[in-house]
Amino acid sequence: MPLLISFIGSNMKVADLVFENIKPLFKDDIHLIEVEYVKRNDGMHLIVYIDKEGGVTIDDCVKVNDMINQTIDDLNPTNDSPYVLDVSSYGLDRPLKYDWQFKKYENKKVNVKLYQKVDGRKEFVATLLGKNEKEFTFNIDNENFTINTADVAYITPYIEF
Repeated sequence: MPLLISFIGSNMKVADLVFENIKPLFKDDIHLIEVEYVKRNDGMHLIVYIDKEGGVTIDDCVKVNDMINQTIDDLNPTNDSPYVLDVSSYGLDRPLKYDWQFKKYENKKVNVKLYQKVDGRKEFVATLLGKNEKEFTFNIDNENFTINTADVAYITPYIEF
């Protein structure tokens, strides 16, 4: 219990508080990606985003909801203010965050957005060849190039229609 008390005593945001306290519960193939606490038309929503290799199913969302519900209730991150708990797939259009996600998209097209222009481009579509701690390697038109990870604002999967 001291862990929860130290979090509650700080100015930690609701989403961060929930993320840190439910993260240890994720041990199998389902990954915790992000937690948001947002206002919607019908009130406040605490949204837990998950992902897994092969995609997230409704059963995965139910499993995670059951797994985290008691921990969040015990935590009481909103100090008894009402909210709706949603467990959702992270979604194909959301930025990649973790090394395992980048690995999943190696040799696939991705959308890249940079903080500043490089070679006249701030946004482009490229094939992700790899990532290490310092740089991403991409390919456009059979030409490989690297960009420092610090220069990349975000990368999302490329969706072809």
